[in-house]
Formats: sequence, C-alpha cells, structure tokens
Amino acid sequence: MPDGFEVSIDPRDLAEFHIAMENLDPDKVLKDEWRGFLTPLKRELRTYPDKLPNQKYVRKYLLKRNWKYTVYSPRHAEMVNLTPYAGWVQGIGKATIHEGRWSTAVEVADTRLEEWVRKLSAKFGKIWTR
Repeated sequence: MPDGFEVSIDPRDLAEFHIAMENLDPDKVLKDEWRGFLTPLKRELRTYPDKLPNQKYVRKYLLKRNWKYTVYSPRHAEMVNLTPYAGWVQGIGKATIHEGRWSTAVEVADTRLEEWVRKLSAKFGKIWTR
C-alpha cells in the first residue's frame, strides 16, 4: 500500500459529532459568557491610581462611575465611558500626565481578553470531549 491512510466513518459517530457541533454553536456558548469578561474589566478600569504628591485636583470619581457595558447579542457587546474627558485619561490618545499611571481601556481589555479566550477554549474543549 502506498503512503497514506484509510478512513471509515461509523454513522453512530456522525450522530455524536452532530450533537457536539450543535453544542459548539457560538450563540449558545457565548450567551452567558460576556458578564465574566466585562465585569472584571469594568472593575479594573474603575480603579484609580494613587494621588500625585501635592495633588490639588479634587477627584469627583466621574470616570469611575461612568464605565458601562451593554450586551447586545451573544456575539456583540460594548463597553463605554461617556465622561467627556475619559479619552484623555484612559483612551488611546491619553494626556502625557497620565502616562505610566493610568492604563488605557484597550490595554486592560487586551489583558482580560487573553484570560477570557483561555476560559472559552477550556469550555469549548469540555463540550467537544463530551
């Protein structure tokens, strides 16, 4: 026989495969997962760094109170902060005074996203091996 392999499929295996694939439907898998990603993200974004020495600005904690998220569907969620100066503090174009003190929302989300993807991978793995 030349190099290669032979494959045969048992119809009973196809039924199990079909069930496994149905359980891997992204809408079903992601439906309840957003909160586990967005809640810790929101908590971290709401954390303020220590005050600067001799800081005269009085914090009103508007930035902290205005982080909100909405889950639109199993495949779509959004987190925003509508505080007018949020972008200057935690946005990509943050002011230089905040460099090294405040993480941007994107930096925090990237870190949390890696963790979330690992959890989802484990969940998919469990579903796949049932």
